[in-house]
Amino acid sequence: MSKGDGDGVPSDLVALVEDLIIRVESLHADVARLKSDQSASAAATTQIPAVRRTLPTEGEPVDLGVLAKWVESLQVRYAASSDWLRPCWWRHGFVVEELAALRVAWLAVYEASEAVDATAGVRWHDEAEKCRERIRHTISVGPGCTAVSHKPDEPVTSDTRWSEEAAVLHGQHTAAE
Repeated sequence: MSKGDGDGVPSDLVALVEDLIIRVESLHADVARLKSDQSASAAATTQIPAVRRTLPTEGEPVDLGVLAKWVESLQVRYAASSDWLRPCWWRHGFVVEELAALRVAWLAVYEASEAVDATAGVRWHDEAEKCRERIRHTISVGPGCTAVSHKPDEPVTSDTRWSEEAAVLHGQHTAAE
């Protein structure tokens, strides 16, 4: 065996150690770069692009098949004997929009490709309960649907008060004036 630098250490061992030091430094640089890339992508995933609509009928339509499958799993996990969601849920525009938004939030927490904040699941459950309460109110208290009967939402434009208010807003006079 050859000796290196007169210190009793073989020169090939010195070369191996120097090579390992260079490799470790390179790995540290790679890890630092990956961590910064991961932070940037995590920030990007927390802001999931949503379809912005100026009217409920604008933008991408909700895929009711996909939403229905997700809602079924939601019902199995979170509902007790259909206490908040009626079978006619898909016939109520507000409920479809509410559930679609809830699904997007769920995907951001539970299907995220990157790590999410440790409290994201708890926050999702808090928001989901608020969502369920709004749905419960919209379907049961609103039109009064039951587990066996559907009552359509009453369009606001058929209400005579709406016609009168719209006329006032647009500077028109009603027939009663």
